[in-house]
Amino acid sequence: MDATPLATLFAQRLDTLPHRKGRPHGILTDLPGATLSLLAKEWAQGLADPLVIVTGTTARAEAIYRELLLFQGDRHKPTTILPFPSWEILPFEPLSPYGPIVGERIATLYRLTQMLGLGAVRAENERGQKQAIIITTPMALMQRLIPRHLLAAHGFAIRESDQMDLPAFKQFLISSGYRSATQIEEPGEFAARGGIIDLFPPGYEEPVRIELFGDQVETIRHFDIHTQRSTQRASRLETLPMSEVLLTEETIRCFRTQYRETFGGQAAQDELYKVISSGAKLQGMERFLPLFYETTDLLTDYLPEGSHVILDTDVEPAAVAFAQKIETQKELLLQEDPAAQRRLLPSDRFYLTASQLMESLDRFHSVGIDNHPSEGGCSLGFEAIPEFLDPVSEEVPAGHSVLDRVVAFIKGEKKRRQRIIVSARSLGQRDRVGELLADHGQKSETALSWHQALTTATNVIQLVIGDLANGFSHSGLGLTVIHEDAILGTRTRRKHTDPNYLDRILASFRNLKEGSFVVHADHGIGCFGGLHTLAVGGIQNDFLLLTYAGSDKLYVPVENLDRVSKYAGSDEVILDKLGGTKWKKTRQKVKKKILEMAAELVAIQAKRETAQGIRFSPPHAADHEFGATFPYEETPDQAQAIEAVLADMTSPHAMDRLICGDVGFGKTEVALRAAFRCVMDGKQVAVLAPTTILAQQHYETFSRRFAPYPVNVAVMSRFRSAKQLTELVEKTREGRTDIIIGTHRLLQEDVGFKDLGLLVVDEEQRFGVVHKEQIKKMRANVDILTLTATPIPRTLHMAMSGIRDISIIATPPTNRLAIRTFVIEYSPSRIREAILREIYRGGQVFYVFNKVQEIERMSHRLLELVPEAKIGIAHGQMPVGRLERIMVSFYRQEFNVLLCTTIIENGVDIPSANTIIIHRADHFGLAQLHQLRGRVGRSRHRAYAYLLTPPIQAQSADARKRLEAIESLEELGSGFMLASQDMEIRGVGNVLGDAQSGHIKEIGFELYNQMLKEAVEAFGAGTVVDAQGEMPEEEIVPMINLSLSTNIPDTYITDMNLRLTLYKRVAELKSSEETAEMKVEFTDRFGPLPTSVENLLKVVSIKRKCVTVKVLKLEAGPKGAVFTFHPQPNIHPPVLIDMIRKGGGSVLFNQDKNLLSFRERNWEDPHARLQHLERILDTLAGKKTAQ
Repeated sequence: MDATPLATLFAQRLDTLPHRKGRPHGILTDLPGATLSLLAKEWAQGLADPLVIVTGTTARAEAIYRELLLFQGDRHKPTTILPFPSWEILPFEPLSPYGPIVGERIATLYRLTQMLGLGAVRAENERGQKQAIIITTPMALMQRLIPRHLLAAHGFAIRESDQMDLPAFKQFLISSGYRSATQIEEPGEFAARGGIIDLFPPGYEEPVRIELFGDQVETIRHFDIHTQRSTQRASRLETLPMSEVLLTEETIRCFRTQYRETFGGQAAQDELYKVISSGAKLQGMERFLPLFYETTDLLTDYLPEGSHVILDTDVEPAAVAFAQKIETQKELLLQEDPAAQRRLLPSDRFYLTASQLMESLDRFHSVGIDNHPSEGGCSLGFEAIPEFLDPVSEEVPAGHSVLDRVVAFIKGEKKRRQRIIVSARSLGQRDRVGELLADHGQKSETALSWHQALTTATNVIQLVIGDLANGFSHSGLGLTVIHEDAILGTRTRRKHTDPNYLDRILASFRNLKEGSFVVHADHGIGCFGGLHTLAVGGIQNDFLLLTYAGSDKLYVPVENLDRVSKYAGSDEVILDKLGGTKWKKTRQKVKKKILEMAAELVAIQAKRETAQGIRFSPPHAADHEFGATFPYEETPDQAQAIEAVLADMTSPHAMDRLICGDVGFGKTEVALRAAFRCVMDGKQVAVLAPTTILAQQHYETFSRRFAPYPVNVAVMSRFRSAKQLTELVEKTREGRTDIIIGTHRLLQEDVGFKDLGLLVVDEEQRFGVVHKEQIKKMRANVDILTLTATPIPRTLHMAMSGIRDISIIATPPTNRLAIRTFVIEYSPSRIREAILREIYRGGQVFYVFNKVQEIERMSHRLLELVPEAKIGIAHGQMPVGRLERIMVSFYRQEFNVLLCTTIIENGVDIPSANTIIIHRADHFGLAQLHQLRGRVGRSRHRAYAYLLTPPIQAQSADARKRLEAIESLEELGSGFMLASQDMEIRGVGNVLGDAQSGHIKEIGFELYNQMLKEAVEAFGAGTVVDAQGEMPEEEIVPMINLSLSTNIPDTYITDMNLRLTLYKRVAELKSSEETAEMKVEFTDRFGPLPTSVENLLKVVSIKRKCVTVKVLKLEAGPKGAVFTFHPQPNIHPPVLIDMIRKGGGSVLFNQDKNLLSFRERNWEDPHARLQHLERILDTLAGKKTAQ
């Protein structure tokens, strides 16, 4: 079909509506699915001014935004889409809104100022049209904003070759709400390093790097937030404020005046008043936004007069509800703390009422939406498509799969000569849908855009990439659109991250502080004493100071930082003594144990590979169909794990694979795919969980996913009656149960299987010794898949490659945000505020209270405090049936606050729960706090953790230290890895045995990991190990002094921890290619290399070559060099003889001392000296290792 009929249809219908401003609005009906977005796109194209879509919820606004990206993405000059979300915090709450949300709002407002002609740049097309679609909610429209003239004047537009006043630009960033940082990690941060400025402004997907040459902007480049490396150039950059409160002299003066006028002269003594008066930013200061400006504007003030508005069905009810929320919140705050009145603005200073909102929209041409036919309404004739996932759908007989239902519907639509378009969210999903349709005899082809899908002359199904909430059809247009969710179920996209990012954080020195424990591979455990610059022989260089027992000090040259690692092992550390024998003995003992363990694992692996297991048939179309119903896109980690498991199952050997990943990271999906393959081959699956709650959660998941298939899923736990259990045991033994899920009850002697093919064990380490022995017996004849949420570092996984089948799923769940963590004294008002904020945004709350005897009393206190809440109680001593009902009810969102003990610490995955309050957090350990906090933050919304404590004087020093650590480690990444070090060690124990955990505590994780890797490689290469547990090849660690400065100047990189991390990375470079990459990274991130940094990279390269030829010591200066060799050097004698002969007396070799001397050289130039030394080492190696 031609795209024209679509535009004509909308134009004709809109022409029938009243053409006037204000109420009553014209009403459009019958707009199911994504048709509202389609209408908006077609209408906006014909307007000269913006079109505003107002909808009642944030979720609906986000869906419309995604739909518009598909519908108008094919145009040469697409209409600008401008989201304007609300703050997502409670009215008057002393919290600042989330940075990315503020960024979106400001980017939209600034674009509108350009449409109004308030800035230097006008946002209009060649015909003078200001086309845009703005998507917002009543909550955002009702809030007062920064004046438009002030915002228009407060932005920087930077181009290459512009002149920049750097101090003024930095001051602009600070006053505009940007935070100064060492390294950019999220929107709203900036980092200035010499002539390079990194910043992450609103409206940009990636941060931006500006490089100056003097005062001139030389380049503008985007860069990757994980690698910090540049990605692509940009010719222009718009730098906008990162806060809606600007801290300029004028706005601060205005705030001071209005604050005193509003709250009285005594208010000048308030701490908030003093902080803001000093020009400092304060958390939550945005709640006083109207005081910073003489006047405020509304979003409607930013709109051009000719703008049009679409009002969704729920706009007025949502506006009324928000107005009530404003007043309720204010009343509650006044009841809790009457003195708070002096800090609460009158509501009308900041917000509109619902009626004022509707009046403000009367200035514009408006159209209302009604999903039901209404008197005077204009129908557009669209229809919703069937719910294919509904098991009682009448499209095809019961028992058929979802795809059968879809295909039956498609065949019917083709008979009606409908054009069929199927949308998928990603390239992978599009291909997957195409394959599933092909498996069911339906041809499809790819359309590169919505326009192409509409206009291609074909009756073949068109596949497009786009994110639609729902599909639709229209008989008159001959068009049917099916969305991916109708076929595969509701899906969530994951944010892909660098899989090695967390490991780099763990291995780096980024969070190293003076007093932290470190391990030197040769000298043992010491204390970090800082980075020191020392002058040796008149040459200044940086050294790492380590202090040992007896106040002994060791200064480690920065090029040897590969010998130093952070200690992760135990809280109780005994420092080693320099020159003592204890460290050498400890290291030798651990190495021997590692070698013994590696030998045992290699033997077990070899035995398993020769043992005959079940050989399942390869995956086929049905597996693809089952996998397609997974409600997420697989991450690379997950896809690899699924592939590895299915490969294990189809091999003739018995599978015994461990899947590691935190709760919510997707381990269960791997088990589901394995279970599907097993039951399709006619065999049974047993899923073993350590707790009844986990078993129930697995049962619900498996039941839901297997519902369209003739598969019988059952659960066996203490929640079942004796009669039910007896029946279930009998059905399982007879093979009438395909998948049986349960706790250790599954391991009892009366439970038998007709044909067990797969055993899935969740958290095996949480079972007792007896149960573990029973699991071991089952290993002999079935495939085993073990799941664990205990983190296992990827580096350990790599070290064990080939001796243990492990798959790691380390990609965080979808759009997972850092959890805002607050350590506060117990405060009823703060508790109420936290619970209400979560309830108002449709979420749920965990309240952890670990005293079972007092939990009922606590429940009454919470109900008095928050009467709006529906509270459930859960703890391990409850009657079994009641506990099950409570957990399932909370999972189904039948109540919104779960008052519970630490029973939720493991395994509970409830994405709608995004606030956790932990009572007496000072009584919990660091790992336990981290685990509990990890129960929230599993959706795209900002999560909050409140750690309630008694007054600080009542807390122990250790408790304060733990609470400070968990509060500071709130960012996803460093927080997850660093706060869970003891869990990782526990994880190593799970994989390698508890004894190995003890060895890690003795020498630290990183050194242990390195030694394990060496042991595995030795066995792989067939290296013989001697009786002392030593491998014959000893390590070469050259001592190098080239009379050169090899430091990273603090003027080049000011942050000490960042310098330390880079020193360590440089010291660990393994090849000339890595060195070249490092050089490029230095230049990209920090500017041209200082000479000393170039020297550092060269020295590390020379050090590698020294290791190759076994040079133990190298000293060089302007007049020559001395090489001290290992007794068995790796050099070619003829080459050495030739070198001495050609030296004519200036090259000498002392055979007794293994010394090679070069005298009478002219190496004054450091660059020439380094070149000569590299050439000598290459020659000695016979140029085999020339780099």
